[in-house]
Amino acid sequence: MTVRLVSAATEHRSKVHLVHREDSGRVRHQQVCGECSLRLTPEDIGRGYELDDGRIVQIDPGDLPAPEDGLIDVQQFAPQVDVDPVALHRSYYLEPDDLAVRSYVLLRETLERTKAAAIVKFALRGKETLAAIRPQQGVLVLHTLLWPDEVREPHFAFLHRDTEVRTGELAAAAALVRAQTRPFRPHDYPNTHHEALLHLVEANV
Repeated sequence: MTVRLVSAATEHRSKVHLVHREDSGRVRHQQVCGECSLRLTPEDIGRGYELDDGRIVQIDPGDLPAPEDGLIDVQQFAPQVDVDPVALHRSYYLEPDDLAVRSYVLLRETLERTKAAAIVKFALRGKETLAAIRPQQGVLVLHTLLWPDEVREPHFAFLHRDTEVRTGELAAAAALVRAQTRPFRPHDYPNTHHEALLHLVEANV
């Protein structure tokens, strides 16, 4: 089955830049060596891995094993509830080509019926990436996942304290939540900061 990744989100890229107050010229950042203070060209710049003791080991990314580009490899299927929302990174819609529509729909319907997600690996920007595929709004959505060692455990002191909540307090809080519960509609929450920024820019033009 051949599919195309289509980004599921468009973030507001900041158009606010550092500028010279006197003439509005953009402030450019130069690449300078932290050891010898020389201004560097792209040919001068390599890659280095920092050890725990602060030393830098230079490496060539070309020496690393390269995953097979363009192949989404299904590792297993898992209950959708097993995919930790904390590990979700970026989302992409999967669009099938004309010859793959039947297989695509079969997978989508199967995942909907079984409430399962496909756990996959694939190459993204030259790196092996872990992801979950699940159905949503008639399409398959691929969510890239953080690797397990990239997700922090919540080590908070209060978790080790025995804090008692009274039954009456819990009942009152639950009643308040029920009274204010309604379907979540993201469009009810416009990006007021972005809108205010556009109004400010328009006023200053």
